Amino acid sequence: MTAAADRGLVDIHDRRPLVLTPEAAREWMRQDVTGAESAEIASDGAVSADDFTWHPVTRAVGNVKNQGPELLAPLSP
Repeated sequence: MTAAADRGLVDIHDRRPLVLTPEAAREWMRQDVTGAESAEIASDGAVSADDFTWHPVTRAVGNVKNQGPELLAPLSP
């Protein structure tokens, strides 16, 4: 699930992953959730971009063959 990029990611991509709070994720997973409810959950239950830490990473992140925690390390300025 994605949403429009707003802060932090907008300079490199127009979409971002939509991260839900645990409570909103449980609601989203209900088998009887309607389309209108899912839109409301996505709008009201999303974690704000302000709750994330944004930093540049190595280009190796873009290759699915690369794995490991070192990919998350911020690049030195």
